[in-house]
Amino acid sequence: MVNGKGDKWRGGWTSQYADNHNKIFGEKMNKIYIFDVDGTLTPSRQKMTEKFARFFDEWTSKNTYYLVTGSDLAKTQEQVPTAYIERANGIFTCCGNQLWREGNTKQWPIDLKLIYENKFNPPNNLLTYLGEQLRMTDYPVKAGNHIEDRGTLLNFSVVGRDCTLVQRKDYHEYDKVMDERKGIAKYIRENWSDIDAVIGGQISIDIYPKGNDKSQILEHIEKENPKGEIIFIGDGIENGGNDYPLAHLMDNIEGCDWYHTEGWEQTQKILEKLSD
Repeated sequence: MVNGKGDKWRGGWTSQYADNHNKIFGEKMNKIYIFDVDGTLTPSRQKMTEKFARFFDEWTSKNTYYLVTGSDLAKTQEQVPTAYIERANGIFTCCGNQLWREGNTKQWPIDLKLIYENKFNPPNNLLTYLGEQLRMTDYPVKAGNHIEDRGTLLNFSVVGRDCTLVQRKDYHEYDKVMDERKGIAKYIRENWSDIDAVIGGQISIDIYPKGNDKSQILEHIEKENPKGEIIFIGDGIENGGNDYPLAHLMDNIEGCDWYHTEGWEQTQKILEKLSD
């Protein structure tokens, strides 16, 4: 378990801390949680396990939380039980470029209302480059659905999102050695000045306009919870993945903290410790 800010907070007293003494050390603030989904609450691209769901069911009935994922709403609903989507204060999909909330009508399945959406029209030369990478890669398996346009971002995968779990794990191991995704993401960032590209999950890259990353959700959450202590838990922080921008922003804001997790088992341990 990695706490990204603990040592910084113990590093010394500053005038900024002095100005916010009451907020930091005074009245006890309510904890507001933000969760990544894939690899944090669920196994990668799989449904939440029954074991974690039993724990999470009780936990969600007592706590305030938001979900933020690189996936679209449909994929999120495949992985997270409806009850935990319904209890969330908001569901930020596509790296925060869409916000969904429970609608005014009580329907089953749950009626979700789209609050905002940031559209992204990828340039043709970027699409051409991604196609070239598919042809040039040394990785032999092409499972299909390699360039997925989610309206607000592109999700690019060499092995393809239609891969099996075995193929997914195989590519993930290949990429850990070859750093293929890091190389592609770096090239995009260096050659399209207004576009960002980050590692997403085990097999893909999320591509969107600069600034349209997960960090954008913090402003919305802070406005809704001005006296809350905001805690983010994600599995894509340390490797420069799509959770990193949000954690990095939180490093510079009092009343915010983040934890890197290696999976749902560790997420449960983090939550149990924070509840002590």
